[in-house]
Amino acid sequence: MMTMTTTMMRVGVWRSLLATMAFLSATFTMRDNHVLALDNGLARTPQMGFNTWNHFGCHINESIIRQTADAIVATGLAQAGYVYVNLDDCWQTARDATGRIIADPVAFPSGIAALASYVHSKGLKFGLYSDAGERTCDGRPGSLGHEKMDAQTYAEWQVDYLKYDNCYDDGTPPEKRYPPMRDALNATGRHIFFSMCEWGVDNPASWAGEVGNSWRTTADISDNWNSMISNLGINSRLYPSAGPGGWNDPDMLEVGNGGMTTTEYEAHFSLWAISKAPLIIGCDVTKMSNDTFRILTNKEVIAVNQDKLGVQGRIVASSSSPSFYEAQSTFLNQRLLQKQQQLQIGGHKIVDRVDDVHFNSAVGADADDESLQDVAAVTCNVNDASQRWAINGADGSIRNQKLGLCLDLFYCNTAVGAAVGVYQCHTNQTGQQCNSLNQKWDYTPGGTIVSRLDKMCLDVYNNEGPVVSAYTCNGGNNQKWTLGTDGLLRSGDANLCLGLSNPTEVWAGPLSDGSAAVILFNKSSNQQNITASWDAIFSKNVPKTASVRDLWAHRDLGSLSQGVSASVPSHGVMMYKVTPQ
Repeated sequence: MMTMTTTMMRVGVWRSLLATMAFLSATFTMRDNHVLALDNGLARTPQMGFNTWNHFGCHINESIIRQTADAIVATGLAQAGYVYVNLDDCWQTARDATGRIIADPVAFPSGIAALASYVHSKGLKFGLYSDAGERTCDGRPGSLGHEKMDAQTYAEWQVDYLKYDNCYDDGTPPEKRYPPMRDALNATGRHIFFSMCEWGVDNPASWAGEVGNSWRTTADISDNWNSMISNLGINSRLYPSAGPGGWNDPDMLEVGNGGMTTTEYEAHFSLWAISKAPLIIGCDVTKMSNDTFRILTNKEVIAVNQDKLGVQGRIVASSSSPSFYEAQSTFLNQRLLQKQQQLQIGGHKIVDRVDDVHFNSAVGADADDESLQDVAAVTCNVNDASQRWAINGADGSIRNQKLGLCLDLFYCNTAVGAAVGVYQCHTNQTGQQCNSLNQKWDYTPGGTIVSRLDKMCLDVYNNEGPVVSAYTCNGGNNQKWTLGTDGLLRSGDANLCLGLSNPTEVWAGPLSDGSAAVILFNKSSNQQNITASWDAIFSKNVPKTASVRDLWAHRDLGSLSQGVSASVPSHGVMMYKVTPQ
């Protein structure tokens, strides 16, 4: 596999875009975190445990839960911190004459109270699922209008955790439907963790801190790379809302379910850990592979997630346009949310993932679809087919000859500096967003490439790239392009050509002992050399040297000056603890 060197660009290159990503404390400036946090004494660190949905869906029963609890203890998962054993949808069937919720008597013949008692006997905690609507997502009885009775029932059953979904609502916004369950849980006198699952519909990061202990920020995750990085992208920019008492939740872990590679699962787990996301296992823990167990029980990575400072890590340097990353994540997540909402219309249930009908496939996005890609100004290489383009003056398209994808003003964004990438061509199709003008360009005699959507010019940032975006036309050489007979589109001011980016990122977050957790993340399809500089990680009191520990290799790298570098595999990470000296 070809190795390409990528020196990470400082956040300051896009200071106007990433100003909010500055670190917080003596080394990072601390914020007044969670002034309005739900004060039930729980969630001082992100919750850890197991949930049935990702692997079992509706095929659940009390034997599965007992076996899961046994395995969590026997394998050492409990000792690693996974203490919650949570039932998701499909445990309930109806309500009795008094309105009390009834568990499925076939799947749970011993009853929920007995099952909770068994889980507790193993030194673990027990969780249930309900919905802030008339029905759950699978059509079982929801809790809307029954909050007090349900909360009291859960307390009587000795429930420790409630996941509260968002299907089949009555049109009332989540801000109104979720607090009644919070109040009902608190009124029981039992400390019950309140995990809100309203999919990020009404930006819960802005209001849920005083309602729940965690809140879903995204659509449901699926067991594939695109779904994972989409949820990660949405969640990453919400870091100011997270902290002890309440956490942003990009959904449960897919590690061990088989849809991603071991390298991708390591990245998934590392990025959830540094993001202070809940670590809720979603695989069958009675049948874990050695790699799955190794990933889920990495004590050094878990320690980052459970660090008492509770500051969510974030991107501090990137080789890609942040506007593209945000636009891509937003676009994918909105498609999934739209499908979730559409499937409620007419009384139809959302999606039955027991039959592997995931949200991604429901909206037509292939699990392996990599058609959403950023473009960049890269060193010209006539042997690189991804740098060859064909301009069609008739339909206005500019096609990448390697991928057959069209230059695209992503998500029809008309803002100055909007992200430009490549996407499936639709210039000749009717009914497309913004009438497909976001894929139509004019290549002028003066060499500029002008969008027909907003009359912005294709622009190489500061004449040096790698960022390429749509910017106000100004006649500069960085907005002039020459199409050669070799198919390369050369920028006017340097030996740079329009190509596809190899997106890489540096993530970092402060820890309570004054060190920082750092991730080198390679999102590209090629192995990449990535560097994290100390001035990117520490915004104040930048050290000359720092000791570095590799959290996956479990070894010290010694004292390093200026930064840390590594060759990172495609879709992989390197994760470190960096301590200033």
